[in-house]
Amino acid sequence: MHRNLSIYLDLIRFLAALMVFVVHATYERFTGGLPVFWRFAHLGNDAVMVFFVLSGFVIAYVVAQKERTIEEYAASRFARLYSVVVPALILTIVLDAAGSQLNPSLYTGRWYEYDFPLSRVLAGLTFTNELWFSYTRPFSNGPFWSLGYEAWYYALFAAAHFLRGHTRVVAVTAICLLIGPKILLLLPVWWLGVLAYRYSVTIKLSVRAGLALFFGSMAFYLLFRLGGGPDYLLDLTEQVVGKDAMHDKLSWSRRFLASYLIGTCVAANFIGAATLAPHLRKLPGLIERPIRYAAGFTFALYLLHYPLLQFFAALTPAADMEAHRAAFVAFGTLAVVWSLGSAIERQKGPLKELFLSWMNGPPRPAMRTN
Repeated sequence: MHRNLSIYLDLIRFLAALMVFVVHATYERFTGGLPVFWRFAHLGNDAVMVFFVLSGFVIAYVVAQKERTIEEYAASRFARLYSVVVPALILTIVLDAAGSQLNPSLYTGRWYEYDFPLSRVLAGLTFTNELWFSYTRPFSNGPFWSLGYEAWYYALFAAAHFLRGHTRVVAVTAICLLIGPKILLLLPVWWLGVLAYRYSVTIKLSVRAGLALFFGSMAFYLLFRLGGGPDYLLDLTEQVVGKDAMHDKLSWSRRFLASYLIGTCVAANFIGAATLAPHLRKLPGLIERPIRYAAGFTFALYLLHYPLLQFFAALTPAADMEAHRAAFVAFGTLAVVWSLGSAIERQKGPLKELFLSWMNGPPRPAMRTN
């Protein structure tokens, strides 16, 4: 992957996670609403779709360039997920237990589900929290839902890419039957990232075409969003499917039509960026270093911020909605993510080695030779 493209993708990854944080930080119960930032309140789903396309793009790249066996692929995915999932679940349980004692009223809405705690933890650890029409929220950690999608996209890709013949057909079919239609509805968004990577390395576009894709995709997205396109498509779907079914059955997938268009914009943007990257000068370290550093906190920011916002809001008086409270909740959350993020990220390498050793088994003893 060209260095300029890698830096750009890191920047997009961090900005998408930051957008999810900003969307949630504007919630009335956390900060009383943040000035100016409330304008981004409806962009949370869009940011997650950016993650999906980016995930597919990166997965297609690593299997083409680095992870040539299913064991390497599986170990990398397990390490990437569990290095953050386990600390996130532990932190969520601890913070929710403390926060619900400090301010019980903040933990009484639909955003906090605590019955059958063991099954919630197991669902989170096995990524079975979104199978078919179920929705198992790990206590207050709402953003966890997307991992119940993405982990299965990893599995589907592995079955389709590494297996052959009847085994591949059986494995793909079995996974599809297990996860159900809700997760499959957003699979095309993730797969757009795979197609974008493959297109970018097989089809050589001109600089003019790259510019058109890069900036045209941004312009189309802005027109689509400012013109109310996502809400129109949601209303259209509700008229056909029914509003109750949309929320009860499809849940996070109910905006699938808008997600397809948003995903197409992101994929086109990535193809444009891949086309332009070799024609640009090498970005100076002054730009690269802070982007790489910030991108290292992306997964931690995404998966830790919600229970932290909830907890810091519980620490302050509910009636005190002044600016200093909003700053305390928002910056307190970011400070904890910053303090834990690097430690969490360092676990990925050792975890990968551990998973690889489990998959490959103990080393065979060397045969004696006379």
